[in-house]
Amino acid sequence: MVRIVSFCLLAVSAGLAHAQDSPISQPDPEPTGRKLGFFSGQYDRVEFDQPQFQIEPFVWYASPGGEVGFSGSELAHTKDLSIDDPRIGGGVEAHYRQGPWRLTLLGAITSQHGGSVAQDPMTLGSLAVAPGDTLVTEIDINTFGLRGGYQIWSFATDPDDRGAHLVRSRLDAVVGLRAYDYELSVRRTSGTPAQQSGDMFHVEPVVGVKWAIEFDERFGIDVATNFGYIPEIGDQSSSSLDIAAGFRYSPVPNVAAQIGYRLLVFDLDSDDVEAEGALAGLYGGVSISF
Repeated sequence: MVRIVSFCLLAVSAGLAHAQDSPISQPDPEPTGRKLGFFSGQYDRVEFDQPQFQIEPFVWYASPGGEVGFSGSELAHTKDLSIDDPRIGGGVEAHYRQGPWRLTLLGAITSQHGGSVAQDPMTLGSLAVAPGDTLVTEIDINTFGLRGGYQIWSFATDPDDRGAHLVRSRLDAVVGLRAYDYELSVRRTSGTPAQQSGDMFHVEPVVGVKWAIEFDERFGIDVATNFGYIPEIGDQSSSSLDIAAGFRYSPVPNVAAQIGYRLLVFDLDSDDVEAEGALAGLYGGVSISF
């Protein structure tokens, strides 16, 4: 009997010791759910969901600045010729996108004219100007472009409950051509009337980047810049820097209103006319996608 009791006590003691040495299992925590949105850190590199065709007509409230003139003579400042006030111009951009590739055609037309009274003597081509002479100046600087782009980076946040991305973005590398159609005319209306005019058509290669970011598939920001250069070939040369930044709002799918600022700095040289300056101003328009 004593042996049986002793055996039972030893068995109970061993069981208690084993229970104390074994870790107490805890229930698994309840899943908290996956965070969505920009601050979740959950990003996917995806192709930017871009419609295949886009047409973007716009108006450009631009003014020229710098110096203009004729080859072989001094250059006159646009302020002295009263052609530095902003005027409304316009243009259009057309885009075609296929996968990561994009093809763009664009053009912008600007024109300016003004009357002035010469304060100092100067020579504009074959036109000799004396102090007090009245001048009428007209200038047209039209630009056209053909560009190809390739999407080199993109990301998008997780879609929300509506299936919309809070943030998505892309970065394109761009190469292409920019053409200038530049005409300048200066007419003296006092004393013995006389006129000097010239024009230039020139094409240069360009290279740049374009970055776009979109919020909630309704608001967007676009920033584009490119640089153009060609050395002197056939008495013509050029260099340029084009920067544009814009904001867009899409109240309905495939239609957006946009507004921004564009600065085009250029140095054009030919055997007829020259220009060292810039076109700058606000632009606004619509974007139609299909």
